[in-house]
Amino acid sequence: MVKSLLNGPEMKAAVKAAVKAGSAVIKIYYKDFSVERKADDQPVCAADLASNRLINKTLKPLGYPILSEESFDDLIRLKSKKVWIVDPLDGTSDFVNKKGEFTIMIGLVEAGRPVLGVVYSPAEKILYYAAEGEGAFEKKGGKTARLSVSNKKELAQAKIYISRYHFGEAEKKFLKLSKPKKLVACGSSKKLCLIAAGRGEASFNLSDKTKEWDVCAAAVILSEAGGRLTDKNGANLKYNKKQPRNLAGYVAGNFPIHEKIIAKLKRFKAEI
Repeated sequence: MVKSLLNGPEMKAAVKAAVKAGSAVIKIYYKDFSVERKADDQPVCAADLASNRLINKTLKPLGYPILSEESFDDLIRLKSKKVWIVDPLDGTSDFVNKKGEFTIMIGLVEAGRPVLGVVYSPAEKILYYAAEGEGAFEKKGGKTARLSVSNKKELAQAKIYISRYHFGEAEKKFLKLSKPKKLVACGSSKKLCLIAAGRGEASFNLSDKTKEWDVCAAAVILSEAGGRLTDKNGANLKYNKKQPRNLAGYVAGNFPIHEKIIAKLKRFKAEI
């Protein structure tokens, strides 16, 4: 009998951790708080750290190493088949600027591939979750719905989510050349969950600045909803690497739009 991840202890722990962390950060969100800058100039505040503590405390009893944006990486995880990959507060800039588009991200990786993902939006109280081979779901207001990407097939019809704070020259050049129907600024991993829910068609970051925790949990949700997330060359991302940076960026979308973006990136490579 195949063990179900969707109803197993890992999912229960991940959901519990995400919701508890979400409750903690939303309390801070509505108060005054200070913001500091890390060595890479990214913002960090009390909410990042509070969320990280709660998630670590909840996940540790399961015994898997944790790779988190806000924890010291001792590399013990490299010896483990299963590893949690966590962003305690994805979209800190959106949190600081009161945009509401911040999420808690918890992914479980097995042998380098994501098999379970939980993304929680505290401001909206929406929970997105998925397990490999068992579907992707959205839970809001006590109601649960299965997620499915849109059926749009042409870039001319597509809604593309772009990052509000990390929108570089390469992305601008590509969009100028490919001419999608609509661009919508959106923060955090919420954009990837919206694609999984069929409320948009694609999003991408062509730089080498994103990390594994920026996409891991949402990648499972998108894949189980019928979409795809790869690097900009069309290759599957590898997780639990020694250096957890996505050196070739990422492209996420429903399957037809994703494939068209990859094809155009290859075609326009010299110009971007």
